[in-house]
Amino acid sequence: MEDEPTLANLIESGLRKEGYEVKSAKNGTKGLQLIREVRPDLVLLDIMLPGLKGFAILEKLYKEDHMLPALPVIIISNSGDSIEVERALKMGVRDFLIKVNFNPDEVIEKVKNAFKSEASNGKRKTRKVSGFARSREARKAQKARKVLLVEDDTILSDTLGRKFIEKKYTVFKAFNASLARKILAENKVDVILLDLVLPDEHGLSLLREFKENDRLKHTPVLIISNLGQQEEIEQGLRAGAVDYIVKTNTVPGEIFEKVETLLQKGQIKKY
Repeated sequence: MEDEPTLANLIESGLRKEGYEVKSAKNGTKGLQLIREVRPDLVLLDIMLPGLKGFAILEKLYKEDHMLPALPVIIISNSGDSIEVERALKMGVRDFLIKVNFNPDEVIEKVKNAFKSEASNGKRKTRKVSGFARSREARKAQKARKVLLVEDDTILSDTLGRKFIEKKYTVFKAFNASLARKILAENKVDVILLDLVLPDEHGLSLLREFKENDRLKHTPVLIISNLGQQEEIEQGLRAGAVDYIVKTNTVPGEIFEKVETLLQKGQIKKY
């Protein structure tokens, strides 16, 4: 659901070229009706819609229809307000895109990646979406390595995500510890990139929790943080991180290369 015709047309055109079935609505009331009728597999939702606003739609899908968090929803917004992001994520929204920071091709990549995640959960049936039907990309998902980015800096998260997607990884993104737990409860990943300063919890406590979990304790975790004092680095490594990367000293491409190096050394093993 997107009320800006030019952007909506570009996104719809690109998705159809990728083999998706697309249905759209230009206002919130029609959009909610369409979701209820079609029962889509994925929704792209603008926050500022005529009539019923995006958050009102989310509330109804969450509280009345009980379609969230099972239904994948990607928010498109002009605002990157942290309160809005947190509110959306609490209802199960999978991703949050800021209009000024992306182009239509990136939206298409987000949709592809969302379906890869669904496929990795074993949901292999042909899907209809309001709208998109699963593309051939999803069928390749089980061969892809999987990385979880636990990072609340949306610019860094998106930049890193694009780099991994280019290299055929399946990318999961969490803006806080709560969402990271939810993703890991539903998915196996090959590596976790973990920021230490998160909105709801310190990353070190989350890392220690991973290492005490029988299912996650062998999953490699790389810390990526602006905290670069030697004591902080040593704390992270003692807690179980395989490496500690200081953001201010590193560009996203180097972070990806670090993961690839660990992969080649056998420190990251594919499930």
